Amino acid sequence: MAVAMAVLLAQPWYLAPEDWVGTWTAWGGALSVNAVFGAAIGLPTRGQTAAATAAVAAAYAVPGVVLSHAHASTAASNLIGYLVFAVAARSSATFVRRLGRDADEARRQAAVLAAEAERDRHRLLLHDQITIMRLLAEPGLEPGLVEVLRRQAAAGAARVRHFLEQSDADLAGADLAGACPADGGRTGAGRAEDGPSAGERPEVMLAELVRQAGEGFTDLPIDYAVDLAADVPVPPAVAGPLRAALATVLHNVRAHAAAGQVVVHADAPPGLGRWEVSVRDDGRGFDQARRPLGFGLRVQVSRALAEVGVESEIRSAPGAGTVVLLRGRPAER
Repeated sequence: MAVAMAVLLAQPWYLAPEDWVGTWTAWGGALSVNAVFGAAIGLPTRGQTAAATAAVAAAYAVPGVVLSHAHASTAASNLIGYLVFAVAARSSATFVRRLGRDADEARRQAAVLAAEAERDRHRLLLHDQITIMRLLAEPGLEPGLVEVLRRQAAAGAARVRHFLEQSDADLAGADLAGACPADGGRTGAGRAEDGPSAGERPEVMLAELVRQAGEGFTDLPIDYAVDLAADVPVPPAVAGPLRAALATVLHNVRAHAAAGQVVVHADAPPGLGRWEVSVRDDGRGFDQARRPLGFGLRVQVSRALAEVGVESEIRSAPGAGTVVLLRGRPAER
């Protein structure tokens, strides 16, 4: 800016008056336009840009307008050009800066979401295992229950070890929502050792899937009413998350309900085009208005099933037990 203004003000000393305006000899004008353009881009505020543009225009006007009346109209149009260049450069620079800020904010949000996803992945893997370990730490457990919990703890330890040994690329594609069933991992979805991919796995019947999810809960007083779902196929993409969700519900019943009876019902009413699974206990229940859902019911059940198109509903009241309803569409044949 200082050099441009000095060149403009010095024009009367190195140019003839007839060359001050409207000729290629007066190279100071081109230099000063670049200076205005740079000021509009580089100065932090609009006020500073306006002040710099006015200063350069004034330095141009002294020899071009005040001292050279012959080219006053050309000089005036050039002065307007300073304003046009300043506005155009400032607008372009502002737009690019906003794009940069938006990109930075998008990267920040992506980093936050990635961190949340990583935390949820760890919690999905560890939530049910922590429940098992907490129960194992309680004194006075029945020997039969201790043996069941030990088998589940061993299976959970194997899954955690497998998780820790995976590379970042493996973790990005892992389906941990389906890798945490209570049956020791034998029916988990989304694991490389489970065999064929989800698109190649044979369909699972709903009644069989429900019984598989409850295999590790022989200590609970579960009554199964699933015969009407014996021929209802479940899509392979839904089977893993549904099995894991049912296991999580039963973990919650074991850990919190103190239930004397648990009824697991599965059915596909004719004409509705969907199946329904319910897990009902007569335990202590909870106040849904005052006590928000925990991670297991909120994420491992509701969110994980919603991602594969399965509806979930939870009803509970203090002293009246809890009902978990799951609804989805059968696989097409």
